[in-house]
Amino acid sequence: MAGPATFSLTLTDATTGKPLSGAAVRLEADMSHAGMEPVFAAAREVGPGLYEAPLELTMAGDWLVLVDATLRDGRTLQRRLELRGVRARGKP
Repeated sequence: MAGPATFSLTLTDATTGKPLSGAAVRLEADMSHAGMEPVFAAAREVGPGLYEAPLELTMAGDWLVLVDATLRDGRTLQRRLELRGVRARGKP
């Protein structure tokens, strides 16, 4: 829903499946159409490899969320998440 949201992300090693702790994780959310200001948030680690970030989705519609993480050893990863059909609060 549009409004405040908490994004939860889990980072694990692709080979071992072990949690990746100590990463710096940032999110950038943008509407899929031009003219909207992006929204930014930094995630904090709340458990081994588990990161949470508060993000304000300012209006209903389709959103793109870019996840940018720098791991403790300096490696970086980036993912793009699509959130389709975000609704306004109180709307079906």
